[in-house]
Amino acid sequence: MKRFLILITLALAATAQAEPVVLAVDGKDIYVDLGAKDGVGAGSELELLHAVTARDPKSGATLRDRFALGTITVVKSGNAISVAQADPELAKRVVAGDQVRLVSAKRAFIDPWDEQVAASKGTIASTPVATQPVTAQAAVDHAALARDAWQDTLGRSPADRIERWKILLAKDPQTPYRRAITTEIASLNAQILQRDDMLARARSTSTNDRSPRIAQLTAQLETEPEYRTSDLVVSSIARAVPGRPIALAFLARRPGLIRSAWLYARPEGAAGYTRTELVRDGDAYLRGTIDGALVRGDRVDWYVEVASGVADDGDTLPVIGSQQMPLSIVVDSVVAEAPIEPNRTHIDAHLDYVDFDGGFNDGYDQYYQAELDFTYRFLEPVYAMRLGFGTLSGKGGPKDVIDADPMDTCLDAAGTYRCEQMTFSYVYTEAEFRIRPNIALMVRPQAGILTTDTMDSGTTDRCEGSDLDGCKFSSGFGVRGRLRLGAEEGTNLVLGAAFTSNVGTLLEAAYNWLPNKAVPVQITVQVTDQPVVEDFGVRLIADVGIRRVPWFYPSLRVSYQARDIDHSGLSGGFALNFDW
Repeated sequence: MKRFLILITLALAATAQAEPVVLAVDGKDIYVDLGAKDGVGAGSELELLHAVTARDPKSGATLRDRFALGTITVVKSGNAISVAQADPELAKRVVAGDQVRLVSAKRAFIDPWDEQVAASKGTIASTPVATQPVTAQAAVDHAALARDAWQDTLGRSPADRIERWKILLAKDPQTPYRRAITTEIASLNAQILQRDDMLARARSTSTNDRSPRIAQLTAQLETEPEYRTSDLVVSSIARAVPGRPIALAFLARRPGLIRSAWLYARPEGAAGYTRTELVRDGDAYLRGTIDGALVRGDRVDWYVEVASGVADDGDTLPVIGSQQMPLSIVVDSVVAEAPIEPNRTHIDAHLDYVDFDGGFNDGYDQYYQAELDFTYRFLEPVYAMRLGFGTLSGKGGPKDVIDADPMDTCLDAAGTYRCEQMTFSYVYTEAEFRIRPNIALMVRPQAGILTTDTMDSGTTDRCEGSDLDGCKFSSGFGVRGRLRLGAEEGTNLVLGAAFTSNVGTLLEAAYNWLPNKAVPVQITVQVTDQPVVEDFGVRLIADVGIRRVPWFYPSLRVSYQARDIDHSGLSGGFALNFDW
């Protein structure tokens, strides 16, 4: 019913008013008595005028005047009445009866139906256009020419389309579609101007041209609240790989207001933050990187500060996080398999001949010792394990009896044989524990079978056959401990002690030196009562190797040993070492 009353009011007002006015206001729609016949259509701008009537207090004369309230825009139009809309503030002040006037250029409109009817009759339906007489012999198919021109414009640029319509107007100056064509050309020209203006603004370096558009675009982004502020927007980063740099990209919503910005980062537990200046990238991006050295521990804390304005006044404000409440990135644990360590496996084989009385094979204080072991380095929690076996075989006895017998038969003053022939075959395993990078403890239990011949038979294998007179058989158990100070593959000092039941005691200090990679050197001092539990003696051993390939080197061993100044001898041996 309300709509019906408005239509009646509009119809009556349209016939009663001489000047165009606001006929009615319905919500946001403002009805005015201007239409296509007045050159008004969708997009036309109308100025809203408010009439004021006042009486002069002195003369009593009635004064009338009009004041401009603002501009309203036509959204749709009929032949005599149009509907316009205004911004919310102005719309509150519009009342029926306010006068309006057209402030934009008048536009020409053609009724499509009338145009088609006129075209069928060879006449122009709307505003007449100057024509020339057409003879029957020169009849032109205006519709076909217009249709061909329209098809040629499809998919073409605005400039090419304008050129094609101009060709049609030149070829068919009497076309009944001239007004529609000129309107289309005007629209295309407006589009070209609008496009050129947009391109010019896009190429502009002025922040006044760019910042409003960027702010409008970034306002449409949906991001997590804790990463969105009035100045910067950044995507959420939750986890990082240890030791790898973290690249961050920030979108500035109003780049013209940001003079400079800084990224602050620190690993968990660090005393302070490391500051990095953000670098501009393009129109609205700022980029920064958290150094890989800071990506350690369980997390990385970070925040961003911005200096706004143009003057360099040093005033900065946190915009993403803060020093007191930083954001955090979780640092993942390293799950990659560690690279294979070189020299994880080692084989050592060595043979020593030890002569304490200088008689070589004719003496009574000599022995042979051979060992072969296999080492594998686990690195942690047990640094290395060694498995091996060895044999120690020789003669021994009291040095005073050996030295006092003029016949070198190891007989005492009573004519009793005092020396023993022994053979000890044993196996062992050794565990090495790395206490510190340059400190290692090695513990080696060992066990074996001990055969002792107390008779001077002159042979070393008598007790292995059926002749067992004077032979003793027992088990030998022992332990050896060593402490290494220094790098395993470099210069180090090894201190050790070994105790084996029925075999003897060994105390040692070994200095390992690597003057260069091709010549490993070892100098060892030992104190021992082997091969039988009798007098202690001192051994000085030099082991010098030659390494021509990384996986193998042989070495020569030379030693001097003595139980006293008159009971000594020189001996030697060799060793083979394999690494891979």
